[in-house]
Amino acid sequence: MHRRVLAFDFDGTLAENGVVPSQVVTALEQLYASGYVLFLVTGRLAESISLGAIEDLFTGIVWENGAVLYDATNQETQLPFGQLDQRLVDALVAAGVPLEYGQAIVSTWAPHNETVWRVINQWGGDAAVINNKGAVMILPAGAAKGSGLQRLLTICGFSPRNLVSFGDAENDLSLLSLGEYGVAVADAVPALKAIADLVATQPGPAGVHEVLTGYWLDGRQLEIPLRREIQLPFGEDETNAQVSLSGALLAGNNLGIFGDSGAGKSWVAGLLAEGMHHAGYQILLIDPEGDFRGMQMMSEFVAFNGGLRTMPAPSVVASVLEAVGVSVVLDLCEYPVSRRGEYVTNLLRSLRPLRERKFRPHWILLEEAQYFLSPASEHYQSIMEVLAPMLTGGGLACVSYSPARLGDPLLSVLDNCILTCLSDADSIRVLHQRFRLPADVPAGIQRQHVWVSDIGMVRLLPNVRRVPHIRHLYKYLDNPLPRQKCFYFRDGNSYLGLEAASLFEFLQILPDLPVESLVYHQRRNDFAAWVEGALGDAELAAQLRKLAHRQLTGETLRKTLLHCVAAHYAGFHKRQR
Repeated sequence: MHRRVLAFDFDGTLAENGVVPSQVVTALEQLYASGYVLFLVTGRLAESISLGAIEDLFTGIVWENGAVLYDATNQETQLPFGQLDQRLVDALVAAGVPLEYGQAIVSTWAPHNETVWRVINQWGGDAAVINNKGAVMILPAGAAKGSGLQRLLTICGFSPRNLVSFGDAENDLSLLSLGEYGVAVADAVPALKAIADLVATQPGPAGVHEVLTGYWLDGRQLEIPLRREIQLPFGEDETNAQVSLSGALLAGNNLGIFGDSGAGKSWVAGLLAEGMHHAGYQILLIDPEGDFRGMQMMSEFVAFNGGLRTMPAPSVVASVLEAVGVSVVLDLCEYPVSRRGEYVTNLLRSLRPLRERKFRPHWILLEEAQYFLSPASEHYQSIMEVLAPMLTGGGLACVSYSPARLGDPLLSVLDNCILTCLSDADSIRVLHQRFRLPADVPAGIQRQHVWVSDIGMVRLLPNVRRVPHIRHLYKYLDNPLPRQKCFYFRDGNSYLGLEAASLFEFLQILPDLPVESLVYHQRRNDFAAWVEGALGDAELAAQLRKLAHRQLTGETLRKTLLHCVAAHYAGFHKRQR
């Protein structure tokens, strides 16, 4: 699935003297037939060249160095950065600069470079000047090959995180910087070679043909080491050196995250999900326990939750993921347990066209994977039938406290694993067979440490989470918790018909709650247990336990509880500002 969108510069890369060699045409046709998506990105004026048969191979064309975009699917042309101000064009003509006119830009040649800059400085307007092997292009502000292609990718529903770019000249710098991977031909300018992940040994079209046939058509593109990988900060190794994980590696492989309940595996999963989304990868997080709903507080991260009648249909979730930059967390904690397998199966089935056509979402994270991917579960066969074709493309992460319960077909395609402390003997045996773990792993992993395959032991840093307070904010304050995590008030004899689904609701109930209920719950340490267990707030829980030791009663207890909880609530709000 990964790196299946290819974008090519024209002159000096695909073509020599305006002609694309036959062997390159054949390679492009083979890529197209194999399901790769191709874009052409050129500085040429719009429709100034005849592309012949290869034009139909391109999903879109970027003309005029990013200023003119053509969407072949809808046969629409757009000028996202507008056109040059006519007054600037007139000033260039008046200064004696010979111009070629495009739909959005004008161009000239290097001997007139100084005049162009003098006119622009005198005119005082906003324009961009790009050099391209002797050509000088004057563009609307913001236009460049990279920015133009990024707009066109969004229009066509593709992500730069699947993009590989090929180029040779100065104006291809933004093009190679945009994608996940960059290729420069052998006679490219030095600046382009410096940022390219791979430099062909042959010049021009021969270099393109060399790379396509040697890697892409042979299925070896993931073997190319990236020089400018997107790294996700993760922790420190035993020498205190920073350890990061490659976003491309996660998107291109399958990962297992395993450990005992409460050992930190979900914290690690959340860390990676935040990092992947922040880096531009699209995430789908399937969450049976409701621990990740707070991810919606991140920009362009949507959370869905609800019961049997209120949870959106799988097709609706899939339609939201059609938007390139939007990630989704699917909170199933209120959905009937007996129906979750069917729901996830239908969701994965709805996503297959998106994965096959647009190569997204890049990363599917399945929390509590043993619920769905154990051979003993009711929907195992149907889920695996849908999931199996996706696994060959990578991009799946399974989180589980019991990897021994996962089926062999899944375990066999896991490329990497991250382990917190794990005590289950069967699971340890399975992982030792699959990953050849050191003797003291995973049972001997200390808290706040993980073992990462191909890296070793890593000490996690608590400040590497991008949104630790955002997740806490959801659980603490105003957004309602799932019903099974609410606090239900009693008076020792019966349920009072009152419940709190958030700290806000808890504060609203305290002033009018019967004293008998206050005393009953405080003596049992119910308040502290709920605050720590459901809200995850050890600090407030510790304060409430101290109050319990004081054996307060009556209105004094009410006043003290109100002061303690309200001060904590207000302090947390203050820290968020």
